[in-house]
Amino acid sequence: MDTQASVTGISHYVIFVPHRDSLKPLEDYRRKLFAAGWHGAHSFPAAAPLALLSRPLRRAELQELSAAIRAHAASADASGKIRTAGTALARHRAPATFSPRAFFGLSLNLALNESFFPQTAREKILSLCVPPVLCAAVLAEGETPPPLPPPQQAPELSFRAAYTANLALRPLSSGDGRYSFQWKIGEAVWLANSGK
Repeated sequence: MDTQASVTGISHYVIFVPHRDSLKPLEDYRRKLFAAGWHGAHSFPAAAPLALLSRPLRRAELQELSAAIRAHAASADASGKIRTAGTALARHRAPATFSPRAFFGLSLNLALNESFFPQTAREKILSLCVPPVLCAAVLAEGETPPPLPPPQQAPELSFRAAYTANLALRPLSSGDGRYSFQWKIGEAVWLANSGK
């Protein structure tokens, strides 16, 4: 595991992204959170951060990660679907130069651990983001979140089509520095068709 953080101010994540057709309920939920005082509700893409990295994963590493996620989904659910159930707060160890320390979102039925990643990718992991959640809002260091919305307001998603990708996240000098980021998503590596 790498112990050196990037000195460029850019944070690198590997993310898991459902097909956009599955994401409308999450976007609606993010709008409700923002209206309820969750200022970080639009500070991260509609995706699940899986790990904070010292540098981006190579395409072959993303392909192996996608294959591991597909295999896990096929063994965890008879239909091969990935599902959400309720909400959770995913924490990770972030370098001092990066503000968000936690992600609030829809809890995924992925028992994420380092074994999902190929050996060469494990060397790049600074911190896993566990449990894996589809991000609805980021929380800044020391922030006390507004009251959690009632659990029944959280949408339940199920999907087969999804991809992994690298994400570069850079704080912006304008706006509220705790929530103002620019991001760029790299090439998508889609999960293989489960055949179900």
